[in-house]
Order: sequence, then C-alpha cells, then structure tokens
Amino acid sequence: MLLPLILVSHSALQAFAFSIPPLPHVDRFLGADHAQGLQQPLQDTLDAWIAREEHIALDKLLANVAPGGRNVRGKGVADGTVIASPSQQGPDYWFQWVRDAAITMNTLVDIYADDTSSSLASNLSLVLDAYSSLQRNIQHTSNPSGTFSDLSGLGEPKFHVDGTPFTGSWGRPQRDGPALRALTLMHYLREYNTSHPEMWSSEEVTDFFGPFYEASMPPNSVIKADLEYVSHFWNQSSFDLWEEIEGLHFFTLMVSARSLREGSALAKVFGDDGAAEWYAEQAGHIEDLLSRFWDAEKKHLVETLDHSRTGLDCGLLLGSLHALPPSDSLDDAVYPPWSDEMLVSLLALTRDQRNRFPINSSPSEDNDDTEVQDSAFEGVGIGRYPEDVYDGYGTSNRGGNPWFLCTSSAAEILYRTASHLSSTSSLTISRTSLPFYEALLATSSLDVNTGVYGPSDALFHSVFERLQATGDEFLDVVRAHVDADGAMSEQFDRVTGFMRGAGDLTWSYGAFLKAVGARKEAKLL
Repeated sequence: MLLPLILVSHSALQAFAFSIPPLPHVDRFLGADHAQGLQQPLQDTLDAWIAREEHIALDKLLANVAPGGRNVRGKGVADGTVIASPSQQGPDYWFQWVRDAAITMNTLVDIYADDTSSSLASNLSLVLDAYSSLQRNIQHTSNPSGTFSDLSGLGEPKFHVDGTPFTGSWGRPQRDGPALRALTLMHYLREYNTSHPEMWSSEEVTDFFGPFYEASMPPNSVIKADLEYVSHFWNQSSFDLWEEIEGLHFFTLMVSARSLREGSALAKVFGDDGAAEWYAEQAGHIEDLLSRFWDAEKKHLVETLDHSRTGLDCGLLLGSLHALPPSDSLDDAVYPPWSDEMLVSLLALTRDQRNRFPINSSPSEDNDDTEVQDSAFEGVGIGRYPEDVYDGYGTSNRGGNPWFLCTSSAAEILYRTASHLSSTSSLTISRTSLPFYEALLATSSLDVNTGVYGPSDALFHSVFERLQATGDEFLDVVRAHVDADGAMSEQFDRVTGFMRGAGDLTWSYGAFLKAVGARKEAKLL
C-alpha cells in the first residue's frame, strides 16, 4: 500500500466551493481582538512594533490567498492559489509560483498548528485543503516543462492565477517546487493527524486524503508524485530560486534532500517499504553532494556549484531554513542554521551587504571605535547576492537592493541558533566558526577562543544574548523600511531606503512571520 492522496474528494471539493462564502477581511480569521490590534498606534519599542506588525503581516499575506483574500476576490483566481503579489505591471507578479506558494502555505500550517481547535485554524484548514486540491490539478496540467505522464511537467515554476500554464519564455525547469510542495503537504498531514487521530481509523480518511492506490506510474498522490519527481530528477541541472542561472544549487538540493528524508519516513508509515528505501538512498546521495558546496578557500558555502559568482547568496539562508527537519528529527539536519558553515556564510554575506548598500553603512553614533565597528556583526539590510542587478523593475547598472525576505531570514537564522544553543546547553566554537563568534562578540570584553562552553560560562550567556539581540537588529531594519501602514514590498532602495519592486509581496510577509515565530521560541527558552 502506497501513500494516500492528500486531497479532498471531488464531492467534498464541490461542497467546499459552494458552502464557503468569500471572506471579506482577515478579521473573519483572526477575530475582534485582531481588528482592535490593527488600530493600535505604532509604539516606540521593537517588541510593540513586532506584535502589531505580526497582525498586519498575516492580514496582508491572507489578502493574497484564495479563497477569501481581498486582493484576489472576483478576479478569476482559482481557490488554493497564492499570488506572489497583487502587482500586475511594473513588475507583473500576478502569478502563482509553485515555490512561493508552497513556502507561504507552510507558514500557514505553522499558524494552523499553534491552536488547531481555534476558528482561525478551522478557516486555515479550508484554505490548505483548497491548496492541496489545486496542486493536484496543476501537477496534471501539461506545460512547457513537460507532462504528468513522465512527471517532467512538475518542474514548471509558475502558473497563471486561474491554474492554467504560463507558456511564455522563462527560466525552466526549476526543481525546488515539488520538494517544497511535498514538505508543506507532509507538514500539514502531520499536524492534521495530530488533531484528528480518529481519521486514520474511520472511512473518512479516504474522503479527506483520497483513495489509496495500487503501485502505478504516474502516482495518484500529490505527495507521492512530487517525491518521485525529486528522487528521479534531483541530479539534473535546473534554474535557481532567483530564476537566473542554470546548474546545481544549494537551495534546491537542500529542500530536495529534506523532502526525501521525510518522504521515506511517511512511506514507511503506509507500508511502502520500497519507496522508503529508494527515497532514503537518494537523500543520502544528495547529502553527499551538498558537502561540495563548502568552499574551503572562500571559507563560506556557495549557492551554485562551478559558477563564476562569489557564491554568497540569500539562498543559502533560505536553504538552511526551509530544509530544517521537525523538532524531533533535528539530528538529521544538514547545514542547519546553527552549523558552523551556515553561521560564517551569514557573516560573509552580511559584511558584503553592509559595505555594498549605502543605506547600511551609516556609522553608529554610539561607537567611536571604527575598528571594532567594522569587525562587529550587526543587523543590516540583506539582498539576494552581491552580483545582483535587478532593482525591482528591471536591470540596473547600480545593482540590486536589500530584500525584506532576506533580511527577515537572517534574523530567523540567529533566533533558531539561539534556541538550539539553549535547548542543548552546549556551545562549541571550532576553528571554522571562530570568526563568526568573534564578530558576534566584538563589542564585548570577553576573549573568544575555540572550545566547548556551557551554562556555567559567561561566554555561553553572552553568545545567547547577542544572537537574539542581533536578530532583533535585523528586524529593526525591516521596521525602518516598511511604510506607515506596515506594508512590505519586495525590496527597499539601497540609497533612499524607500520600498521598491512588487508591492505587498506575499513572501516578504511570510518570511517576517517565520522570523517572529522563531523569535518567540528563543524568548521562551
């Protein structure tokens, strides 16, 4: 018996489509307390701003999701769609990217799991079910990347908002989408099963997750099809997450390996031992290849193998975050946020971006020691990569700009590192990670040396505090560049700091919410 189809039945989908009225505002999800929260004046403290902005970000994210989002209602957007942005010209982001949609929905699964008995979770479940159904339709839609019969069509990166294929020229295929979609649906499957364990012992399981199927190709399950695609296509080149260069990419391979590890565990649950073994074997091969992304000469990871770019890239941070295993499987993590390689890569990227963007380089009025200031690790606006020339509207000789999602992701890396440090009660500073910790504590009076430190050591506590404080610095940069209503675009200008590019970028809000969630976890420890 193979994996079930994570999909409402056709009859259930029809009932869903006709019984759920359009949701006029996210207050329908969040309730009166949320509505009052949005009306509170902006406070001076970062904590107060984050609490307010968290409501705003969720409100604006859900506005871009069908069914119910106010930016998509009555505009021919298929239920289950996540638009990248409401912007339809200069630039046109009125599409659903498979990658962006999966990442956004995974954020919503986190919120759903916070309290599965709430009215918010109930409504989010409807959205997630619609997403699952739409993804099956998209998988079966022939497109310029291929068809479903041989699974090649699963590498298509984006679709029109009504679910039809985009047939224009584009950087295709992109192989991260199927892996991310599988991770999101497996995450939802775990969380739903936790709150509805009776489903597995009732006939309703086939209505909710669809019929079990016999061994066949192509598979009849959304998850199974994605895992089969990843397991058979991972070693072929594709375009990167920024849709610009072809090759083998850190981000793509990180999420591919993670999806196969989790897919192997899920296959075992449903007695598909052959698939479980195959997925685990392929995950191992990918993890072996990922070791090549560490560049010993540059002393940081690189995003794309054998490419002329420096390799510094926000995709490194995103790969670490979106390939992070569930909390009970962290021992299986490859390049997690707290790994030596990830921390020194973040340091190198941050230093590059601090010097590259004028908006980042204003000197601190509180620190007259220029040498210490230059060596210190501090929060700044983070862009995609040093060689970027996309300015939000087209290419520019002046180069790229900081992105909200990248800046929030840098904060999340640090918060998750702080949480790991607290939960393990152990800090190991190696020769590889020493530069990061020296920079982190550059403004302190402590000597930083290699070694193992615990809660009885002052260095341990200083590192824990500085990780959280520096994460806050990155979120404070986000705070400085949102508009008065808390809206986030794609980018903010490298010189003026004003927002640029697609407005209300869904991923900007999702990345902020993920960082805030990680911050809450770190604060509780």
